[in-house]
Amino acid sequence: MGILIVVLILAAYILPYTILSGVQAWYGSFFVWGIIGILIIIANIMVTKDWGK
Repeated sequence: MGILIVVLILAAYILPYTILSGVQAWYGSFFVWGIIGILIIIANIMVTKDWGK
């Protein structure tokens, strides 16, 4: 699961400057960062749900 988080973080940096570089509107990157942020939050919840056990 940690690898998934690292991949999502890298995607948050790489996607806006490569695939989305032709999108001139501000919401292109914001949408990608929002989705990736939600996915990272879900991944963190899954990683830490058994933390106290």
